[in-house]
Amino acid sequence: MDLSPGELLDPSHEVVPFHGRSAELRALTRWLAGGGSSVLLLRGPAGVGKTRLARRFARDAPVRVVDDADLLPWRDLHDLLREPPTRVLLLARAGGWWWSAVRQRAADLGHRGVELALEPDPHGHAASFAIACARFADVLGLPHPVTRPPAAATYHDLHLAALAAVHGVRSQDPVDLVRWLVSVDPGATTRGRLAEDVLAVTLLDERIEPEATPAALETLVRAADRWAHLPRRVERLFTGRPELAATATGATLRAVAVLPAVARKVARHVFDDARFHGDPLPALLTRTLLRHGTASRAELAELHGMLGARAALAALREEALEAARGEVALYRELAAVDPVEHRSALADALGDLGLRLVAVDRGEEAVAAAEEAVELCRVAAREDADYAPQLAGALDRLSQRYAATGRRDEALAAVGEAAELFRELAGRQHALFGLDLAKVTHHRAARLVDAGHLPEAAHTARLALARWRSVAAADPRFEAEFARTLVSIASLLSSFGLAGEAVAAVEEAVAVLRRLARANPRDFEPELAGALGELAGLLHARGRPLEAARAAEEAVLLRRHLARAGGPDAVVRLAAVLGAQVEVLAANGARVPELLGVAEEAVELLRPLATRHPAALAAARARVAGLLLRAGREYEAREVVDEVLAAVGDLPRHVVLGHGAGLAAALRALADELPATDEQAAFLVERAAVTWRDLLGRHRAAAAALPACVHRVAVLRHTRGHPDAADLARWAVLLWQLTRTPGELAADPRYAEALLFRVRVCVERDTDLDRALLLAHRAAEVLRAAGAPAEAVLRAVGAVDDVVRAHADPEAARARLRGMPATPW
Repeated sequence: MDLSPGELLDPSHEVVPFHGRSAELRALTRWLAGGGSSVLLLRGPAGVGKTRLARRFARDAPVRVVDDADLLPWRDLHDLLREPPTRVLLLARAGGWWWSAVRQRAADLGHRGVELALEPDPHGHAASFAIACARFADVLGLPHPVTRPPAAATYHDLHLAALAAVHGVRSQDPVDLVRWLVSVDPGATTRGRLAEDVLAVTLLDERIEPEATPAALETLVRAADRWAHLPRRVERLFTGRPELAATATGATLRAVAVLPAVARKVARHVFDDARFHGDPLPALLTRTLLRHGTASRAELAELHGMLGARAALAALREEALEAARGEVALYRELAAVDPVEHRSALADALGDLGLRLVAVDRGEEAVAAAEEAVELCRVAAREDADYAPQLAGALDRLSQRYAATGRRDEALAAVGEAAELFRELAGRQHALFGLDLAKVTHHRAARLVDAGHLPEAAHTARLALARWRSVAAADPRFEAEFARTLVSIASLLSSFGLAGEAVAAVEEAVAVLRRLARANPRDFEPELAGALGELAGLLHARGRPLEAARAAEEAVLLRRHLARAGGPDAVVRLAAVLGAQVEVLAANGARVPELLGVAEEAVELLRPLATRHPAALAAARARVAGLLLRAGREYEAREVVDEVLAAVGDLPRHVVLGHGAGLAAALRALADELPATDEQAAFLVERAAVTWRDLLGRHRAAAAALPACVHRVAVLRHTRGHPDAADLARWAVLLWQLTRTPGELAADPRYAEALLFRVRVCVERDTDLDRALLLAHRAAEVLRAAGAPAEAVLRAVGAVDDVVRAHADPEAARARLRGMPATPW
C-alpha cells in the first residue's frame, strides 16, 4: 500500500480496520428495515467516524450515502431525495435549521426523517489507538510503538497521534501533531478535517491573514468549531469585509449567521442574493438579529413576522409557525396597552398565523385565527372607516379558510361580505380598489360553485371577467394576471356547461399572452403554451375538432421549443401536451398508428425522468396501452397494462396527492378500452377511484370523478357476477349525494346513470323497490333538466315502469309515484 502519511489518515482508504460501533450499526439496520421511504441524518463532530461507519453500513445495504450533506445547496439535496433508493443516509457534523428544512421538504416527498447522533467513544480509545498503531506500523514497515493513548477527542485525533507515534513523535499536543504532519507530507492537507486543522495552526500567527476564496472561507469557518482562536478571526474578517458574503458559500454563511456582529453586517447582502431564495440562511440571520438586537417590542413583533415569512420560504414550516405565534403574542401585549394603535397589526399577525397553520395542516386552528382577525378588523372599521379595506381582506381570507375545511356556506357568506365591502370601496376609489374587487369577485364565483349555486356562479364569473378586463385596460401591469384569471374562470364556466363562454375567455387569454410573449418570451411563452393547451381541450369538448387540432399543434410546437432550452419540468409539460394532442387528433379521424406515434413519443420523453415523474410516465403508458388495444395488438397491450398497474401500486402518497388527477383519468380511460368482463378493467377503475378518494378536498374534479368511478366499478363487477355489485351501486349514489350539492346534481346525467343502475340492481334482486321507485323518478327528472336526448329520458321512464311492474302492489306503486316529491332527500 503506497500511501503518504496524510492519505493513511483519509477514511476513504480504510487503512485502520473498522471496529466497534455495534450499537450504531444495529440502529442503522433497524432504520433500513423500517417501512416506507426515509432519510436519516447521522451527525457527529468532525473526526468521530461518521464516514467509516456509513461506508461499513452501506457495503451491504441499498442506501445512498451523502457525506458533508450540510455543505450541499438545498436544491441539490432536494433533487437527490427525488431519486431512488428509498433510503438516504446524510452525514453532517451538526443538525439545525438546514436539516429541519431538508426533513420537512423530504416529508413532502414521502420520506420519513430520522436522526442518529454519533458521539465520541472514549472507552474504546485505548483499543482503537493500539489497532491504529499496529496497522500504521505494518503498512510503513516500522516498529510497533509502545506508548499510552492520548486524551484525544475523536478517532481522527487518535489516529493522527498513532501515526505520529509510529514515526517516533511523542508529543500529544494537537498543534505539534499537525505541524509534524505538514512537515512530512505538505500535500496531504488540501481538504477536509486535515485542511481545517492545518489552517487553524497556521492562523495561530496573528500576522497571517486567511485567504478569502469561497473554499478557504468554508475551511476556516468549519475549523472555527474546534479551534478557540478562530471565531474571533472569522468575526473580524466578515465584519471588516461584509462584501465577502457575495461569494461565500451557503454553508459558510450558515456557520457565521449565529455570530451577531457578522449577522448585522452581512444580512443585507444575503437578503438580496438570489442564491439563497429558499435556503434557510435568511431565516437564520433573522433569528440571530431577533435574539441579539435591542429593538422595541413593536420592532420585535415585526422581526418575528419577517422570521416567519423567511422560514416559510425555506420550508421551515414548524419554525415559521413558532415565529408567527411569537408575533401574535407580542402584538397582543401591545394591543392590550394601546388597542387603537396596535389592533390592526394584531389582525395582520393573526393572518400570518393562519397561513403558517395551513402549511402544517392545522386547518381548524387557521379558521380560528382568521375569525379572530375578522372580529378585530370589525372593531377597527367601526371606529375608523379607513380600516374597511383591511376588514374586506380579512373576510376574503376567512372565506378561503372556511372553504379549505369544507364549510361551504360560511365561506360563501364571508366572501360575499368581502365583495360588498370592496364594491363600496371601488365605487368611491376605483383606482385603489378596482383590483381587489375583481379578485374577490372571482373568489366569490368559486365559492358559489362550491355551494352549488350554479346560475349565480355563472353570472358572478362573467362579472369577474368584466371587472378584471377593466383593471387590465386601465393598467397594463395587470395584463398577465388578467390572462391567468381568464383561464381560471374559463374552467368555472366550463363546469357550468357554458363551454362557448369558456372558449371565448381562453381565446382572449391567448391573445393577451401572445402580445406579452412577443415582448418577453422567457416569462410568457410557457404561459401561452399552457393557455393554448387549455383552449385545445375546450374546443375538443365543444365539438370543434379542427380548431382544437390547430391550438394543440401550436401548443406542442411551443412546448418543443421550451423543452429544448429548459430542464426536466419543461420536458414533462411537452409530454403532457403530446398526450392531450392524441385525443384531439383522434377526434379529427387520425389513424391509430399516428396516434401511437405521438403517445409513444411522450413515453420516451418521460422514461429518463421516471424516478421524478412516475405518475406522468404511468399515465403516458396507460394511453399507449389503450391505443395498442385499439390497434388489435392485445399481447403488447396486456404487458403494458400489467406494468402500469405495478407502477401505480408503488406510487408514494405525495406523488398521488400532487399528480394523481391526470393518472386517475388515464387509468379510467384505459379501463374503458377493455371489455367489461375483463378483470383488469375493474382493477384499473378501482385504482382510479382510490386516487380520486385521496384527492377529495384537494382537486376540484375529485367530487364528481370519485362517484363516477365507483359507479363504473359497480357496473363492471355486476357484469362479472360479483355479489358486491349491489353494495357498490348503493355507495355510488350515496357518494354523488355526499360530494355534490343538490343544485349540482339537479342536471348531472352522470348522477342519473348511477341512479338508474341502482334501480336496475334493485329490480333484478327484487329488493328495496320503494326506494328504487323514488330513484327512477329522480333520474328521469335529472335527465329532463339536463336536456338529455329523448332516448335517455325514455330509458329512465322505462326504469320507472320496470319498478312498478316488479312491485308487489303495482297500483299502490303508481299511486305513490303520482305523489312523488321532487327530490329523494
